[in-house]
Amino acid sequence: MTIEYKNNDSFIDGISLKKIAADFGTPCFIYSHNDLVKNFSEIKNVFASEKRKVFYSVKANSNLSILKVLLELGAGFDIVSLGELERVIKIGAQPEKIIYSGVGKSEEEIIRSLEYGIHCFNVESFSELERINSIATKLNKVAPVSIRINPNIDPGSHEFISTGVETTKFGINLKNMMDAFIYANNEKSIELLGIDYHIGSQIESLDPFKEAIVSVKKIVDQLKENNINIKLIDMGGGLGINYQNNDAPSLNDFGKTINQVINDNELSDYDFIIELGRSIVGNVGYILTSVEYIKKDSEKNFVIVDAGMDNLIRPALYDAWHEIKPITDNKEQNILCDIVGPVCECTDFLGKDRRLSVQQGDLLIISSCGAYASSMASNYNSRPKPSEIMIKNGEMHIISRKEKINDLFSREIIVS
Repeated sequence: MTIEYKNNDSFIDGISLKKIAADFGTPCFIYSHNDLVKNFSEIKNVFASEKRKVFYSVKANSNLSILKVLLELGAGFDIVSLGELERVIKIGAQPEKIIYSGVGKSEEEIIRSLEYGIHCFNVESFSELERINSIATKLNKVAPVSIRINPNIDPGSHEFISTGVETTKFGINLKNMMDAFIYANNEKSIELLGIDYHIGSQIESLDPFKEAIVSVKKIVDQLKENNINIKLIDMGGGLGINYQNNDAPSLNDFGKTINQVINDNELSDYDFIIELGRSIVGNVGYILTSVEYIKKDSEKNFVIVDAGMDNLIRPALYDAWHEIKPITDNKEQNILCDIVGPVCECTDFLGKDRRLSVQQGDLLIISSCGAYASSMASNYNSRPKPSEIMIKNGEMHIISRKEKINDLFSREIIVS
């Protein structure tokens, strides 16, 4: 979505940002329903079929209203916690459209998932496989699993989000994977469905995805040699978006390329699942924030806003870049500045070395905040989480109310 400048204001899907700030305060999250539908439909139309499914990675943004929109569009869900499981159940998702990933599944989480009857567990270690088998046996159930392998592919993204290399905690490496497949294939309380892998996040080239499918084809052949037959290949997600004039592939190109590589490697008879998060919701969301102060020093100017790393931690965590602009198309002279928040940490910045035409009291809009912003938010410095607003059919809908101060300590007990 392109922000429209008009009459000394900015508009998202026809809604004035000044009005949003007046009605809901700042900071606040804003989401475009139109863009959410557009993004999911783009990959669904080119990829989804009877044997190929699009799942949404809930960790990217777990707001119930966003999940509900995606459910109605036909998404399945990839989850990594009991809380995410209960979220997708609450919005009406069928358990058979839920896959449970993550390296640290507790006994409680495994039991609850087996009781619901989820599609499968993506198993990340041999010890996890043994735990699932033991619990399923006690419950007199059969646990469907896919083995997450680590293909040792470097996707070229930030080291903190490159999950497919052997130095990470994720997946079973190629050297040890066959023991896990043989064990899962032989146990009566486990149904071995297939292979899972996920090579990383914010991947801006299609080459690592193609390389991973070629690697998986070799593993499928190895399994056949050991008389192990699978039917599912879960290829994870990781497709990037354009944050700073980078050239990430479109969802359409991604889907077409994956289809072609599947066919080229004679894997079209297998069920495929892709788990996309950022590429579906990333460019759907924004943060609207107010300028509290402008601190002008001899060496550095600081634009101090009311949003902080508690709302958007990606710049502090990954040195990530987000576009930040005033909502008015100001023609005044720019200042070179860092945009920083009120949190008491030196790393509390949202953008560094930007040129902005900005004054105290102005409103700024931060783009590409739909993924890993609200879902990674915190209450650090005892700051309440802000409102979340969805723009749908030309109207503003509050989908998460702003926390009140009392919410911050509602769970706490004062010991006398």
